[in-house]
Amino acid sequence: MRWADAGGPGAAPPAVAAGLEPGRLAAGVQRRLGVPPSVARQHLLRSVRDLAFDLKIEQLSLLEAVRGSRLGGVTLSPTQVPVLLRVTLEADDPGVRVGVLLVDRWPGRLGRNWGVTSVYVSLFESVLSAFDAVLGRLDPTAVASFTPWWRQTGPGDVAMMQHAAGLANRAQAALSRHAGRLLDGDGQAQRQAVVTRTGGATFTFETADTVAEVPAELADGMLMVGTLIVSRPGGMPPKLVGQVQSLVFRVEERLAAGGVDRITVEPADVPAVTFLHQQARLRGLLPVRTLRTCTTCRLEKVANPEMERMQERTRRTRDLASSISGLVTPYVLAGRLVQLNNKGPKFACPRCQGMDADETVVTYCQKCGDRRAETALRTCPKCQFDFRSLIGAEPVWRPRAAAVPALAGPQPDGHPAPAARPATPPASVPGGSGVARPVVGVAAAPPPAGGPPVAGAPVPPAAAAHRPGAPAAPPAPERPPTGQPPPGYRPDPEAEQWPRPPGFPP
Repeated sequence: MRWADAGGPGAAPPAVAAGLEPGRLAAGVQRRLGVPPSVARQHLLRSVRDLAFDLKIEQLSLLEAVRGSRLGGVTLSPTQVPVLLRVTLEADDPGVRVGVLLVDRWPGRLGRNWGVTSVYVSLFESVLSAFDAVLGRLDPTAVASFTPWWRQTGPGDVAMMQHAAGLANRAQAALSRHAGRLLDGDGQAQRQAVVTRTGGATFTFETADTVAEVPAELADGMLMVGTLIVSRPGGMPPKLVGQVQSLVFRVEERLAAGGVDRITVEPADVPAVTFLHQQARLRGLLPVRTLRTCTTCRLEKVANPEMERMQERTRRTRDLASSISGLVTPYVLAGRLVQLNNKGPKFACPRCQGMDADETVVTYCQKCGDRRAETALRTCPKCQFDFRSLIGAEPVWRPRAAAVPALAGPQPDGHPAPAARPATPPASVPGGSGVARPVVGVAAAPPPAGGPPVAGAPVPPAAAAHRPGAPAAPPAPERPPTGQPPPGYRPDPEAEQWPRPPGFPP
């Protein structure tokens, strides 16, 4: 394959790359295949590992990986310069559309000012050629429709910078053969959680009549389970697999578009959402292990991700503590940090010493201890233990909240009408005190003239004063005029010196 001619078809980058920062070096290609997205994704994952990229984001519709580092980029080697790889997959019945984007990862807008264009062009050619070879083997009939690659690299290097790049390449040959290990970037990082990164506490699936609010971490688990199911469906019904694939694609596209924490689904998607919610909850309760299968000799090795994380933390702490001393020069400290980041290969086969492996998630039966590698957990084939009994029947969907009844309109002064005060229970009702409590601030109407007083009704003070045999009410204490201190008030000399707010009486 070759680069697109200037001004010809395919020379302009697509819309996904049109928004790149000016001065960035980028290249890519768009391909359409007649194979299922899960098949294309599996082979693309293998190519990403073969090209020594470190996966940062692994979704059903998106693969994002990096290679190289800023420290290694000073050598201007195609295998050491920092680059970002972004692979997108979009279902196109009955096939898939694959997009490949490569962008430099220098902290500033490097462009052609530093003489690295030729290095990145060589890097882009090698990576795009590898992907085209894989996609061509998947669908040989689609090779004839492959368009040339596009690139955004400017007119070329400055001549003086090209000479500097040549000097750097010759200096690289004088480095030790082990220098590449010291200049490698950070190792493979943990896959980022796409829902949690939006910042919301929950993710909501909603239909016209019902809603399902899922915690963000559980929603990430649902996407992970959906990706596993589509990659290895096993004996699952094809219709359910298709619904899961369509749902995961739409959720990932919605999150990539604007990071919104809710999505509207069709009523036909309700079983798929419920199924993924159930499987994600099961995965959260069961032990999680990683099964690594060597791609060379097919030897299987089970690893505990939590134990590996603790071991790595302990190693880093020990190495960092041993490097601290009273006399540490910046050069020695930089060397220690490089050694700290050099973790070595993540996987090493004990039988053939291979360093590449296929990974999948496995768990164990809680009754018989048998290892279960299927993506959808139902019952254990060995002891017939029902995994779904661990979580019970928790409702996922709930009806939309009923409309809140309208309150009374605002009063003339702009305040809403006060709520009605509950009536005082009569003396015959259990729990009542038997004595009517006067309502503060509300004058009770006197009983009709000539009629007996009603039991339990509040008696106004005026009426009580005229009733025979009623004790006289004590006189109300007189309040001092506004602005005057109460009787017995003694001023505090220290408090008198404090500043007074505006309008405070002297």
